[in-house]
Amino acid sequence: MPAPLTTSHWIPDDSGSPLRPDVTVGSALRQVAAEVPDRIALVEGVPDPEARRRWTYAELLHDAERCAAALLTRFSPGEHIGVWAHNLPEWVVLEYGAALAGLTLVTVNPSFQPAEVAYVLGQSKSVGVFIVPEVRGNPLAAHIETIRGDLPELREVLRLDQLTELSAAAPLDQPLPTVGPNDP
Repeated sequence: MPAPLTTSHWIPDDSGSPLRPDVTVGSALRQVAAEVPDRIALVEGVPDPEARRRWTYAELLHDAERCAAALLTRFSPGEHIGVWAHNLPEWVVLEYGAALAGLTLVTVNPSFQPAEVAYVLGQSKSVGVFIVPEVRGNPLAAHIETIRGDLPELREVLRLDQLTELSAAAPLDQPLPTVGPNDP
C-alpha cells in the first residue's frame, strides 16, 4: 500500500511535466485563449449534431469573465457555491467563472436526494447553489426547497439555465480579483 501524501503542495520532479504550481484554473484558460483563441474549446453534447452549441477558447473566456463578474455581484472571493445539475455547457462556464472570481465550486451529484445534498452544501458552507429544475425525474428544485431551512449559510438558489442572462446583466467596469493557487 502506498504511503499517504503528507504534503498538499506541488513537488517538482525530473519528468519534464509542464505542470506549474503558479497556474490556476482561470489563468490556464486565459493562457490557452491567448495562444489559440479560435480553437474549439467546448461542444455541447446533444444528439443532433446540428443543434450542438460550440465555444472557441476566446468565447469561453469571454463568457467565463462575464460569469465571474455576475458571481461577484452576489458572492465574495473565498466563498463556496454549489452546482447541482447534470453535465451542461453552462456548468463549464460556471466552473471557469467561479475560478476567475476566486470562488470554490462545490459539485453535487444530480442523483443525490435531499439529505445528501444538505450534507454536501452544509459541510462545504456553500452560500449559493446553481440548480436545474430536475434531472431524470429527480426534482432538484422541489428538493432544494425542502432543505433550504436546514442550510442557514445558503443565501441564494439560482437556476443554471439562467446563467447567460445573469452574466449578460453583470457590470464590466470592475476588475476581477487576482486569484492565486493558494487562495481558498
